[in-house]
Amino acid sequence: MKKIQYLFITLLLLNPFGFYSNAQTVKLLNMNVRMSGQMVGYNTTPFANFIKGYDPDFVTLQEVDFMTTRNGNKDFTTELAAELGYFSAFGQALDYQQGEYGVAILSKYPIEKISNNRITGNTAEMKEPRTVLYIDVIEPVSGQRLRIAVTHLDHSTDGVRSSMVQQLNGIIGSSFPTLLAGDFNARPTESAITTGMSSWQRICNNFATFPSSAPTSKIDYIFGKPSGRWSVKTFEVLTNVKEITDHCAMLTEVQLNEM
Repeated sequence: MKKIQYLFITLLLLNPFGFYSNAQTVKLLNMNVRMSGQMVGYNTTPFANFIKGYDPDFVTLQEVDFMTTRNGNKDFTTELAAELGYFSAFGQALDYQQGEYGVAILSKYPIEKISNNRITGNTAEMKEPRTVLYIDVIEPVSGQRLRIAVTHLDHSTDGVRSSMVQQLNGIIGSSFPTLLAGDFNARPTESAITTGMSSWQRICNNFATFPSSAPTSKIDYIFGKPSGRWSVKTFEVLTNVKEITDHCAMLTEVQLNEM
């Protein structure tokens, strides 16, 4: 009996976070914030209050302004992160109204690396250049390096989005376990999803995400890599956002499994 007690104490000292720390759980919330808060007077507080109710580890955001004329020269990402007590990263996709427009990521954990990468459709049909932003963090319980990525694809054509996805895959790579979320502006049957994202594990379902007032279209997604290593504990399309944005939010809690 003493040997068992000694073994338990030794394991606890070696691993104070518990026996299952290598199978970490990650909670991610995705939101398109509609022109950086246009529906709520470009105020970050309604978004902060909404996010606090779910306590995610990471928040991925689309349609984010940085110091634009329309949002009153606000740094939306930094202000929102400050209200939540999160770390943050903003990724510019294009110049807009004397400022910048793009995507952002909020993280509970210190950020080890930030990488923002412009993507284009390689075609005249493209309406706007876009970007894929990712951060690398060290998950504090397991010590696992995780990559969290966000994008917002152009709304023009499936061909443009397919080209963007191809570039996105090359940029993100497969060095670390990755969660990717965003507004893909693509329906589940389009080639940007069926072919372009075929190497990813689908974390989300096909429930409609747009518009938030009465969802009829599925255009927002969450994916994971490596495929097959993520167990989806919960996934929800959150419809209680129609007062602050025109996209439903998505919330998932996933577990990264051992190889």
